[in-house]
Amino acid sequence: MIDIAVDVPDSLWLQENLGEYASPKARIARLVDKGALYRLKKGVYVRSERAGDVLVRCKAANRLYGPSYVSFIYALRWYGLIPEHVEHITSATFKKGKKKRYDTPIGSFFYQDVPARAYPHGVRLVGEGEGRFLMASPEKALCDSLYRISNVRSLKAMETLLFEDLRVDEEVFAGLDHGEVWTLAGYYQTVTLRTFARMLGGNHDA
Repeated sequence: MIDIAVDVPDSLWLQENLGEYASPKARIARLVDKGALYRLKKGVYVRSERAGDVLVRCKAANRLYGPSYVSFIYALRWYGLIPEHVEHITSATFKKGKKKRYDTPIGSFFYQDVPARAYPHGVRLVGEGEGRFLMASPEKALCDSLYRISNVRSLKAMETLLFEDLRVDEEVFAGLDHGEVWTLAGYYQTVTLRTFARMLGGNHDA
């Protein structure tokens, strides 16, 4: 048992809460050496005893690189939209200009931009209390994922992409808020998302 109550502490929190030690920095280093803390990157840690908890890993994804929220393929699997197991946590950012990857003791984390205009919409807090983290809604995760695919112009090609290539579950898809998806699609201003909006029943030119 270690004297840390926060699952994903940063260096500032650790130094403030380990102030009774002569050298909080040395105490942090010892906790890492003993395996009680995992260092995810400079200044960000996770308690090893909680590292297997998926909610803790998603919270760590928010903390590692931001602003960000969990999205893309990981969120699609979370909501049951696709059948495949997804090991790595994927997240959306904005105005970073390049993809980012962190390989850590608790897994790999991937980050990719979405348009700044689309970024704040359709994001929710998941979990409870101190364990909450930011994740795309199922509708937003699907739009984020389609944003990464260029120039799908026909409705037939869109159906093939969704239900054959991405293997989106048609029953789960039917249960989505299609009006919300249609609204979200307009924030991306891409050919693929415009085609997706048309598939859902409108000419979205926003």
